[in-house]
Parts: sequence; structure tokens; C-alpha cells
Amino acid sequence: MRMDPTIPRHDGDEFRARSDGASDTREFSSDGTFGGRGFGELFSEFMEQGRRLVRAEVTLARAELKTEAKKASAGAGLLAGGGLVLFLGALTFVAFLVAALAELMPVWASALIVAVLLLAVGGAVAWAGLGRLKRIHGPQRTIQTLKEDGQWASRTAHSMKSQMHGHA
Repeated sequence: MRMDPTIPRHDGDEFRARSDGASDTREFSSDGTFGGRGFGELFSEFMEQGRRLVRAEVTLARAELKTEAKKASAGAGLLAGGGLVLFLGALTFVAFLVAALAELMPVWASALIVAVLLLAVGGAVAWAGLGRLKRIHGPQRTIQTLKEDGQWASRTAHSMKSQMHGHA
């Protein structure tokens, strides 16, 4: 009987099949060993591969989160910039504009017009920053490869169990 557990190999940013042309297929013999190796050795190898997969997934997640953090930083910078523009605009122009408009209308009306204009400009800049922040995504590739790794581990464990019990 033959079993083909595909053992992923980490190569840069992705997992790939073996590139050396060697097969990861091993034979199960009638004496209860798998390719001349006992269950304990196979289980140990399986656990080591699992540990390597987890380490690789953590590395991938860190890289993806670092990229997303840069996007968050840019969006937060725009949002903070919008807030700063609102504050500086209010401090610098409010008194001037209210005084200038007060020559044409009552002071309360000129203050209301200036306040509405400042809120509109500041709101537009803050809205743009919020839009950038909404475009940030979780580690999509990591989530996908974790799903694939779970399926691989399940298939491999099931196949090993079947082989150890003499079922195809």
C-alpha cells in the first residue's frame, strides 16, 4: 500500500512541494511500520512538521500585520492631520472672519457662518482619513494558509491512522 502525505516546504513567503524532486511518499509494510519507521517516530516527525508550520504561519502573520500597520499609520496620520487643520483653522480664522462678517451682519450670524465652514472643511479631511482606515484588512493570506494547513494535517493524520490499522 502507498500513502502520499504532501509535506509542505516553506520557501520564502509560500509553502511549496519539495523542489528537490524527491517524493514524500513512503510505503507501509506488513510488520506495522511505515517505511521501516515505527508509529512513535512518525508521530514525532508529524509533530515537528506541525511546529514548523506554526512558526511559518506566525512569521507570515507578522509580515502581513506589519504591512497593514503601515496602512493604518497613513490613515491615522490623515485623521490626525484633519483634526489639526480643524483646530488651527478655528484658532487662526475664527476671530478674523467673525470680525470681518460682523461689519455686514450681526456678530452672532457671522460667528455661525464661520463655524459651519470650518466644520465642513475639517469634517471632509477627517472623512478622508476614516476612509483610508476602513481599507485596512486582516492577514488574509495567513488565514487562508492556516485553513489549508489544518486540512493537510487532518488528511495526513487520517491517512496515517488508516495505514496503521491496515486500511487503505
